Amino acid sequence: MRKFVKLFKSLLVTSAFLALLAPITATASEINIDEMNSYVRKKSSSKKQFNSQSFSKDIVKINESVERIDSGINEFEAGSFSETTTMSGTASYQIGGVTGSEITEAITSTYSIKTDLNTSFTGEDNLYVGIETGNSSALNDFDLESSVVGGDNLNVASMYYQFPLGEFQIAVGPELDSDDLMPTKTSAYSDKFFFESQYGLKSNFFASRGTGAGVAVARTFDGGLNASASIIGTGASTNSGILTAEGIDVSTLSLGYDADNFGGGIIFQNSDSICTLVNDFIVELCNDYGISAILDEGYSATTIGGYYSPDEKLKFSITSSFLDPSISGTRIDTIQDFQFAVDREWGDGTLHASYKTYPFYKVPDLNGDRIQQDDLGSFVEVYYTYNVNDSLTLRPGVSITMPIQDADDIAAGNDDLAFSLIERTAIGVGATFKF
Repeated sequence: MRKFVKLFKSLLVTSAFLALLAPITATASEINIDEMNSYVRKKSSSKKQFNSQSFSKDIVKINESVERIDSGINEFEAGSFSETTTMSGTASYQIGGVTGSEITEAITSTYSIKTDLNTSFTGEDNLYVGIETGNSSALNDFDLESSVVGGDNLNVASMYYQFPLGEFQIAVGPELDSDDLMPTKTSAYSDKFFFESQYGLKSNFFASRGTGAGVAVARTFDGGLNASASIIGTGASTNSGILTAEGIDVSTLSLGYDADNFGGGIIFQNSDSICTLVNDFIVELCNDYGISAILDEGYSATTIGGYYSPDEKLKFSITSSFLDPSISGTRIDTIQDFQFAVDREWGDGTLHASYKTYPFYKVPDLNGDRIQQDDLGSFVEVYYTYNVNDSLTLRPGVSITMPIQDADDIAAGNDDLAFSLIERTAIGVGATFKF
């Protein structure tokens, strides 16, 4: 058998060699010896003439081929992105669970994809479109900053056009966030884990609400000062409209200062509806207590905070927000939160830790006319950002609740619902790929 294989290989090699040799031998058989001698005597002139003619013909053929290739490339570019358009994004994977969750204590696994498209027309402007999708939903409780609630459907999360006007930057668009153009920082905390996805726990939560059609203006002054203002119509795409009595508009002002190793600022926001805020946490709460759109007079929120970096590896942040709702015919208290956060480079990554108090309201019975402020406790979050390489980042972490259980409140039954909503521990990891 081995001899047969060896023989077969030899035959293949011989056949290939003969196939290559055949055209050469055929050409050689057509050459006349006298003509060869004549060629040798005249090799200076005839060789030059022969090569120049052949070379010219070859060049013509090559040029024709290049033109065909260029034509194909141009046709392809006609249907591709503009030369001034750049695309970047992330693909993320979240896996974890929440003990004590009212939704599920099972370990869940979700994904998300976020794509950013930036196009400049003048070199100083930018058209931004953010497209995202994901499969996080109300059926799982473990969400991170990278999570997207989308049911696997593509969604335009943001769209606006930004351009300079003198010393100011202007942004206008149909999907503009109230803080899209905001230069003011009240915190340097990275906020990429569980806190960011939860009601009331995200940094600047009460002063960063509002997405819709609107306009924003911002300026950074010499010396470190910065300021911004925006007006967003959250119902602009519906019959509620923008800047109407029926619509829900959100206006935001900010003022800040940034130095080399410290900074801070203040953010003020006013919204036409408090129910749009609380219903994100407790569904139909306003309807249950008879707070109609006529009685809902909105809220104002003020956040103040700052950060300090004693060296290149360490940052401290302290912030506090005040929420002042207004409901016609009801006395309602102002509530306040407080957050302390640390970001510290450690090893090959960065360690992040945050402590935040959790304000709440003591909701009265249906005959009550006063809604009192309450303090349910606090959350502690610790997570680690490890950059595996320039494209892959891992974030394992844990978030723990530390509720305050007042004996009188528990006996009265005022805080049972609130405790069940926040008394939980989340643990898991997120992985993000950049492209």
